[in-house]
Amino acid sequence: MKDREGSIDKANRILEIYDRLLSGEVLNKADLAAEYEVTARSIQRDIDVIRDYYSDKGVSEGSLTELKYDRALKGYRLVEAETALLSSAEVYAVIKILLENRSLCKPEMNAVIRKILNSCLSPADKKVVRDLVNNEVWNYVEPRHGKKLIERIWDLGNCIHRHRIIELEYRKTNGEVTKALVKPVGLVCSEYYFYLIAYYGDADKKHTGYPTVYRMDRIQSYRETKDSFHIPYKDRFEEGEFRKRIPFMYTGQLQKKSFVYTGPDINAVLDRLPTAEAEQQADGSYRVTVEVYGDKGLEMWMKGQGDVQDNDK
Repeated sequence: MKDREGSIDKANRILEIYDRLLSGEVLNKADLAAEYEVTARSIQRDIDVIRDYYSDKGVSEGSLTELKYDRALKGYRLVEAETALLSSAEVYAVIKILLENRSLCKPEMNAVIRKILNSCLSPADKKVVRDLVNNEVWNYVEPRHGKKLIERIWDLGNCIHRHRIIELEYRKTNGEVTKALVKPVGLVCSEYYFYLIAYYGDADKKHTGYPTVYRMDRIQSYRETKDSFHIPYKDRFEEGEFRKRIPFMYTGQLQKKSFVYTGPDINAVLDRLPTAEAEQQADGSYRVTVEVYGDKGLEMWMKGQGDVQDNDK
């Protein structure tokens, strides 16, 4: 239907432009203005309507389809991106990981799972995933400290981001409470607990030592100071690399250890010790070399493995 200027009316024009974009066309604003006998400003308003539609759809449905201007092609086109929301399979996997990790107290775990289900899934899919995990959620055993940690994790994460020195009160395993000024550099989660990784005092100014590991639930109090610290980029702390070398959360000097493994599946060892390298021997056993911080955690693990013999003794 045409108006007095001989152009298709606005609603039909927008729908036609939308259909052409859906079919994969790249549309030039000046060409569209000439084709529909309207101003370039009118076409820009049409484009904005379609762009707003996809923006609203992204909020409600998680779709990341966008209307973008392609400079190389000198026109607008629809760009399909990965959905912003997790799929049902991904939600199920994430919840299973959270429950198995057991690092949050029950109220926080329940709240996180509830929010993941409500924000990511349709009512039908939510019911399926809830039915699959309900028994585990009901029987979830929280860590014995029972403390809420999520806000603390975020607070300390921001201190790491801003390179702020923090003052800690920390309770050791023997019950002694100590105070320390530390330079926080990372957070890791391992086997039911969250840990703050930090350099202690002035002794680490040149970063020649190794960081200290603080279990988050044992931090009695913390205070962000106004003092900041600087770590040269070449000396920056890399949580991923550190995590590979401290699989048991016992710190100490970085060192190489070796042992002989005689069990049936060397992959179980290599997965447990990410820096390990294994060389198979003539008798079918493996000589394993691993780089770790300290040796206490590794020794404790080895004592619990009947198929591991310490090669350094």
